[in-house]
Amino acid sequence: MDKGIYVVTNRRLIKDGTLPEIAESSVKGGATAIILREKDLDDYSLMNLAIKVKEKLISSKALFIINGNYKVAKDVDADGVHLSFNMFMNFEEEFDGLLGVSIHSLEEAILAEQKGASYLIAGHIFETSCKESMKGRGVDFLKKICESVKIPVIAIGGISEYNINHIMKCGAYGAAIMSSVMQSEDPENYICKLRHKLDL
Repeated sequence: MDKGIYVVTNRRLIKDGTLPEIAESSVKGGATAIILREKDLDDYSLMNLAIKVKEKLISSKALFIINGNYKVAKDVDADGVHLSFNMFMNFEEEFDGLLGVSIHSLEEAILAEQKGASYLIAGHIFETSCKESMKGRGVDFLKKICESVKIPVIAIGGISEYNINHIMKCGAYGAAIMSSVMQSEDPENYICKLRHKLDL
């Protein structure tokens, strides 16, 4: 895994274009990974979408990760699968790719690492429109997570070009972003701006 920008998808937020087009534009801008997170789709629909998105990433070095569906991740030969903490702690399948886990506490981070997680997504760090009623956990929370585990920690939640440098100073491996990219008219340029802030 490389440091950088991890794009989490939500096709319902897209204002212009299709999800495969957004993914393609994002990796052209230098996105490190595309995490396909379309929780409302059944296995068949998710697989069809995954195939279309993956085709757009062939010429890039970007990782392709499926959120919440191990079967589809395996069937499309994704680079990894990303799971909620509870799903991961009950996950007993054999999987050769990356195993990512969403965590919301220090205890969850430590337990996930002990069980063999490849990386963590910690959040939400700043206030975000995705979770308007919940206050961000803040950079101190993120720093504590980064100091307590040895695997890569990616921050999520309200991250923008104005605060992304703060999360990297905490020791984070990168930033996971959703709304800002999905709603962008020019994802390629937006990702470039974020990477510039990280000196990548």
